[in-house]
Amino acid sequence: MKREEMNENNWEIWETPLCGRDRAGVLRIVENWLDNKQKDKWIATVNPEFVVKTTIDENFLKILKKTDLNVVDGIGLVWARRVIKERGILRRLSVGLTTGLKILGGEFKNELASGSDLVDEFCKMAFERNGSVYFLGGWNDRAERTAQFFQEKYSTKNKKLKTGYSEGEPKFENSKIIEEINKMKPDFLFVAYGMKKQEEWIENNLAKLNIGIVMGVGRSFDYYSGDLKRAPEIWRKAGMEWLYSLIKEPKRFKRQLVLPIFTLKVLTSNQEKC
Repeated sequence: MKREEMNENNWEIWETPLCGRDRAGVLRIVENWLDNKQKDKWIATVNPEFVVKTTIDENFLKILKKTDLNVVDGIGLVWARRVIKERGILRRLSVGLTTGLKILGGEFKNELASGSDLVDEFCKMAFERNGSVYFLGGWNDRAERTAQFFQEKYSTKNKKLKTGYSEGEPKFENSKIIEEINKMKPDFLFVAYGMKKQEEWIENNLAKLNIGIVMGVGRSFDYYSGDLKRAPEIWRKAGMEWLYSLIKEPKRFKRQLVLPIFTLKVLTSNQEKC
């Protein structure tokens, strides 16, 4: 893993490496990349679903070990970091309960670096630096509408954020898409094909791309296109944006069944160090 940003706060869970910095720390790393004109930097936005998947999919784990930065994009990981280092299931249950109550009270929220928030921050960075961003994937015309949203948000009389976009599934012909992306040479490429598919697409195509930074962004286009309302601030502060989305979109229930599996694995895991 290419991790020149390694520090004592970084940690791992079930071999998946994670950045121990909060959102402000992540932004400092990315600003340094931009200042030094570094290329082909890769950020993954990791949540509990990711790490459970790595325990049954060795190839996915290998992919997440190739990135430059795996940011914590799920309050469950913040919870797990405090619980898994305890010894014994009873002690973990106790710490898990108290930690969960603190999370509901808004503690530890600064340890998250959600992909949706980072998309906004990175678009702002690109605008301030006269750079460009490219939106790839999403359903229907969500990439286009997301590009329009940020172009309108970051614009003045004298300039607008430069954006590009392509819709479609990763199975589509890549050569034309890559050619279009490379023509723009974006500072940021956001890939929204969903967990694993987007990471596989990035792994397969990163060497062909002429970009600054690429990040898989999951459902972020759903929010910024206007198709799905983001959780109110009070939900986000408690790290419960996933629950709000589930209430608004119950069809996602099946995917959320991974959360009790994740909780049980944390409580019974042999791992004692993070």
